[in-house]
Order: sequence, then C-alpha cells, then structure tokens
Amino acid sequence: MAPRTQSWKAFPPECPDEKRLLATCLRKVKDCTDLTQQQVAAECGIATSTLNGYLNARNQPTSEMLRRIYHVVKKDADLSGVLLPHSLRELEAILSSQTDDLRPASQKPAVRISHRSHGTKYARRRRSRANKRVRVPVPPLRGDRHPHTVLGGGWTGLETLIDRLLRHQTQDAFFMIWQSAMTLPAPEIPNVVASCRSAGLSDAADAVITNAARRDLEAVLLIAACFHEAHQYEDATLLLSSATVAASAARGS
Repeated sequence: MAPRTQSWKAFPPECPDEKRLLATCLRKVKDCTDLTQQQVAAECGIATSTLNGYLNARNQPTSEMLRRIYHVVKKDADLSGVLLPHSLRELEAILSSQTDDLRPASQKPAVRISHRSHGTKYARRRRSRANKRVRVPVPPLRGDRHPHTVLGGGWTGLETLIDRLLRHQTQDAFFMIWQSAMTLPAPEIPNVVASCRSAGLSDAADAVITNAARRDLEAVLLIAACFHEAHQYEDATLLLSSATVAASAARGS
C-alpha cells in the first residue's frame, strides 16, 4: 500500500528552521499511516491538539514522546509494508540539535572538521586543498556566472549557502549543511558534496560528509555506495572513516 499524503497547512513565516525541519519530517512519517491524528494521539496518551502542535511546529515533543509517536506509526506502517522515510535516530538527532547546549559534545552535529579525527592523511589532503582555494568565494555578477560541471546539474541549495556565508550568517549556513546531510536521500549527497567542492567550499563539503556519517548504518553504507558510483572515492573513504569515529565516540559516551 502506498503512503497516504494529506494536505498540510503551511508553516507560519516566523517559524524557525529547526522547528520547521522536525515538523516536516514528522509529517512525512505520519503520511505513512492511515491512522488519524486522533488515533495516533490516543495511542500515545496525549491530546489530539498536542500532536497537531508537533505536526504544525507550534511546539516540540520530548524525546520520549517522539519515540512514542514514531513507534505507533511504524507499527501500523509495518503491517502495510510501508517503509518510513526517516529513522527514529534521524528524528532524535534533529530534535536534539535544538538543545545543543544541553548535550554532550559527542552528540553535537559535526559542522567543522577536526584535524585529529581522521589522521595525518586527511590533514595533508585538506591543507593541499586549502592552498588552492579562496575561503568564501564571492559570487560574480549574475550575468558573468559560469556554470560548474558537477553531478546532476549542481545542488540547488548552493547559491543560498554561499549567500548565507557572504552575509556572515554562519549559524544558518552550518544548519543548512547539517540539514542537507541528515535529510536528503543518499543519491543526492554526492551531488551536494561535488557542488560545494566545485564552488571552492571544501570545508562545507567535508562537513556534509561528517554529518552524513552520523546517520544510521544502512544510510551510511548507501551513501558510500553512491559516492563510489559517482567516482568520488576519497569522499567515500572520508565518510566511512567519520562513521567509524562517530561510532567509537558513541560507544565511549
């Protein structure tokens, strides 16, 4: 049975990106069941208005409530043979990113590359690339822009990312990188990375990879396979190396 897609209300313009992202993912998960909001809320032991608030980004669920909602939907979706678009781990990562100051360092989104995380091999590679690029490229006038040759025609979010960097909206830029790494389908990740590298944003490309490495094991392996298909072998190696470091940190915490 195909997932049912209901008509959702538009988020209010003042809604923060973080709340909008979690609510959007929750909506996609909810679309995978024919259970009504009333039925899901009843199974979770909450009021329908409370669940509606989560789905419309008016408020945020606790970690425990997020797990309840997910398991109720997954149980029904499994009976229908429908795969959920996001894992519980991904949703928990999105929720926990909104309380960054309360989390241990090992659970925070990786937005920068630690030179000691991947050994001297990657440090040398990054230094070599750094000598060949400008830190934050200034986009030329629109009429003078020359398209870069990247996979799939280029990442559509690249100009937005560059604009945020040029405006020194660093936090917004890092969130955009993290959001892309954690939510885009595996086949799109190599295109995002290639687009960033083509624009001279190799730090951003590495950050996409290290964030994607924190997804669940199945997603990481699928992304690595997509890197191989795109002949981005160094990126595949960095992804797997980052995933190993993240897994080790999680076990040690």
